[in-house]
Amino acid sequence: MDYERIIVFGAHPDDELRMAPAMAKMAAEGTQVVAVIFTDGCEGYPDPSMRDTIVATRAKESDAACEVLGIDKYVNLGAPDMGLENTKAMLKKVIKVIREVRPQAIFTHGENERHRDHIATHELSLEASWHAGEPVAAELGEFWKTPHIYYYKNTKMDGPAVLYDATDYAHIVPAVYATQGSQHVLFQRTKESYLAEVERVKANPPSTVSRFILHPWTTLREFPPVS
Repeated sequence: MDYERIIVFGAHPDDELRMAPAMAKMAAEGTQVVAVIFTDGCEGYPDPSMRDTIVATRAKESDAACEVLGIDKYVNLGAPDMGLENTKAMLKKVIKVIREVRPQAIFTHGENERHRDHIATHELSLEASWHAGEPVAAELGEFWKTPHIYYYKNTKMDGPAVLYDATDYAHIVPAVYATQGSQHVLFQRTKESYLAEVERVKANPPSTVSRFILHPWTTLREFPPVS
């Protein structure tokens, strides 16, 4: 997608990886891809012995994922895992990030969620994208209205949608999940199996098309730029 700047919102470290091939392709084609994650992943430990180190571990895994994706800006807003709340303080943090990045498109969680952090991410990202374009809270930066807002996961909305072919980046999926070692028990995979899959996918890449649902707030005066 031929944008200069985008923001991808995720509730937890690794949620944003749902759109990994698209992120990698856009970054390779010159888009500034900014991943903004709401929580620190402090509850994402599968073994009690990991409790005291999980936040630092997941931060390192996020850095490794960014390297695979080819993106150079990652923001973690630091809310506790399972404790993200739609507060004024957090809303202002998100407004500030949007005004600093000035994205032409925002990608976020849909409304069809069960996890409280995912629900809050959905609500906060939409509300902040609106407030960021209004003449309010001027200390947070110059007002910015994001032209296009998309859902990239967990929505029951049925279009309009943009289908984005990232088949040449299909191998990014196993490559990026290989970096998420603390979550491999949850994924029921190993780093070795992911790396082996990278080679198989490179040899025979499957069709990889991302489906991005345009949020109703998006007024299309022209079609979104798609390369």
